[in-house]
Amino acid sequence: MNVHSEDKTTDATKRRQILVAALTLFSDHGFHGTSMAKLAKQADLPVGTIYRHFAGKEELIHALYLDMKTERYDAMLKGYSDGLSVRERFDLIWINTYDYCLSHPRQFVFTEQYAFSPFLKDAAAAIHAVAPPELAKFFEDGYSEGLFKPLSPSILFALTSGPLNALVRRVTAGLTTLTKHDLDSVRSACWDAIAL
Repeated sequence: MNVHSEDKTTDATKRRQILVAALTLFSDHGFHGTSMAKLAKQADLPVGTIYRHFAGKEELIHALYLDMKTERYDAMLKGYSDGLSVRERFDLIWINTYDYCLSHPRQFVFTEQYAFSPFLKDAAAAIHAVAPPELAKFFEDGYSEGLFKPLSPSILFALTSGPLNALVRRVTAGLTTLTKHDLDSVRSACWDAIAL
């Protein structure tokens, strides 16, 4: 390994350290409650190292969001196949997303904070993770088979992801306990919200 590839490995490792520390602090203390000094301490790196990787806190927040969205999309599509029916694909995506959110509470909290943070609204409009082509195909197939209500994919997505996220919040807070039957019924209700 030459010196330049060692530098790149070190840079990638430090960037990952920063993002892991940021996820912990942002999910525990929020954006405003996390200073760059706290972040440096959590990452066990000098503050200057953080600024070599990110221009400031907002850039770091956006980078972390893109990482979390990509990770979530990967989880959503575990076991996915275009050979499944549209309904089977919906069920798979929904339960994969639910399972991911429950098993990754920090990521869930962070993405929720990001989605509803007013001080990031203008920048957030320009920064988004590109949805995987499998999701576009899922919606395309649903429309072409006459299964979906005549609403945009973003609205259909909101009609299913909103209840899912609310449910995750209640379960993680200990306010709701679900049986498998309950979860299947909720998933069916979300399907009914988008299906004709």
